[in-house]
Order: sequence, then structure tokens, then C-alpha cells
Amino acid sequence: MADNELKTEDGYDIGTFHFLKTGWWIFHILVIAAVFYLGYLFGDSIF
Repeated sequence: MADNELKTEDGYDIGTFHFLKTGWWIFHILVIAAVFYLGYLFGDSIF
């Protein structure tokens, strides 16, 4: 393993994008969609 590579105890490779497993992608897509939806609902009152 090179000096710039980090691995956690679970085996996730922090130095690359391999730690973004399927569950992380689904979670982030749902959160981003929720933020856009809240902006759509409450955007007029904020701005």
C-alpha cells in the first residue's frame, strides 16, 4: 500500500472513491432530492 492510501478497519479505501458503495449513492441521491424539494416548497419565503 502506498503512503497516500488509507484503509479503515472495515476495509474501505479512503484514498479513492471505492468507499462509495451502493448504499451511500442511494442515501445521497435521496438527501439531495429532499433538499431540492424543500427549496421548491419554501424557496419563496426564504428569498
